[in-house]
Amino acid sequence: MLGSALVAFGHFFAFFGLASALTLQIALVRPSPDIDTAKRIQRADRSYAMMAGLVLVFGFLRVFFFEKGSDYYFDNTFFLIKLAVFIIVGLMTIYPTVTYIRWNKEIYQGVAPTFSESDSAKLKKFLHYQLIGIGIVLFCASMMAKGYGS
Repeated sequence: MLGSALVAFGHFFAFFGLASALTLQIALVRPSPDIDTAKRIQRADRSYAMMAGLVLVFGFLRVFFFEKGSDYYFDNTFFLIKLAVFIIVGLMTIYPTVTYIRWNKEIYQGVAPTFSESDSAKLKKFLHYQLIGIGIVLFCASMMAKGYGS
């Protein structure tokens, strides 16, 4: 019973960490960031990736070893939507992450990354869509927890 509570806590903690790292990126992204801001954005992106990994690890621990069992979850429409949206959000992280990786050469040379207004707007759009996706995941989790979708 304690194990189930600890795994649930880990799942929730990682999910809130993921949302926080994404929100930090949204707050920091702007045209032509200075070097320190660019590094903070990169760190937030790495934290986002680590938290996403932990969400999956703790989530699948809950599905296969705790809670209601894998049959319940994989037969639940809201769980399947939740999982699909999480995967879509994960795919949407590719563009921002690649963008941040491209900054490395400039940052290592001590130069602030070149980032236009339109690039910034496009990146923010991707980040906002991910945040919307996270909201959908939370909605599906609530519906599933109340027994809908079975």
